[in-house]
Amino acid sequence: MIRTVDRYIGKVAIVGILMVWVSLTALMMMFSLLNELRDTTANYMASDVFWFVLQTGPTSAYQIFPVSALMGSLLGVGSLASANELVAFRTSGVSRLRLAVAVMVAALLITIPVMMIGEWVAPGAEQQARAFRLNQLVGQMIIGGPSGMWMRDGSDIVNIRRPLLTADRGQQSISFQDIEIHHFDGFSELQKITRAERAFFDGDQWTLEGVFEINIGPLAVTPLTVERTPWVSGIKPELLESAVTRPPYLSMRVLWDQLNYLQSNGLDDSVYQSAFWEKIIYPFAVVALILAGMPFVFGYSRQQNLGFRLFAGMILGGLFMLVNGAAQNFAAAYSLPVALSTALPSFILMIVAITVLRRSV
Repeated sequence: MIRTVDRYIGKVAIVGILMVWVSLTALMMMFSLLNELRDTTANYMASDVFWFVLQTGPTSAYQIFPVSALMGSLLGVGSLASANELVAFRTSGVSRLRLAVAVMVAALLITIPVMMIGEWVAPGAEQQARAFRLNQLVGQMIIGGPSGMWMRDGSDIVNIRRPLLTADRGQQSISFQDIEIHHFDGFSELQKITRAERAFFDGDQWTLEGVFEINIGPLAVTPLTVERTPWVSGIKPELLESAVTRPPYLSMRVLWDQLNYLQSNGLDDSVYQSAFWEKIIYPFAVVALILAGMPFVFGYSRQQNLGFRLFAGMILGGLFMLVNGAAQNFAAAYSLPVALSTALPSFILMIVAITVLRRSV
């Protein structure tokens, strides 16, 4: 009996979650499309906008899923409550917490492939979308990939392997680490290879620090090490900053690699720590939101219509995101552990929801 109820509740929850997820993802992509259409030019046409929005679709789907799971479970299970089916289950001895767990397990079955999208599909698609958009808008060829950003600068080929986002007193800035420049003579002959630990723009020109040069002559290869040297380049800093993929859009593998690099070099890693732990806590956030929504279903459900459930889901999801963001900002301001600040809202919400469900009659 119990397993039959679990399967029935789970099936209804999955259908509701999928319907809301697809609808909200399409809505987000439509808003993105309308926003991008304002920036159309002779080079960045409407067809390019459609392709850009399509490439960012996996990221939108990944980001909107937790709220979709909340609203979908409210609608799906709420339809059973409106038909008095939940009352029948309760009368047969199935507790509210058990029914909520059935919904939670069903949601986790969808969460696993969603997390795979966020790890394997969305990061690469997002990076390629940003590169494609900049290529069309400014005509500067930028290619993103596991080895960082590649671009052409006159007759040079530039590889910025680690574009990093750092935070100082709430202000985020981008630094460029581990640069390699291949200097060609008209793209036919390699003349020099320049490797630098970092590059920065002082408002007038680029400067390379920790430079190691390899000059390739007709008879010999000459190495040269300098502490700092000017970099004559036509690359605009705002172009590079726009091309940098933000930490929330990176995969866990890349985030872990960036964290190791930052920690080994004594650099600020708070932004990447926050993004990394958000991905770790992702399934727990989904579970917490679903459990928190269940009391709205088991309350005076026969008097609650579709509009009320949608409203409750949007308010609860919005409040959770606000509290989650505030907790992370608070932790950054007072140097608290990032893992704790990221996980705490989800676990508090989960504990409160379970307590309410256990005490409900």
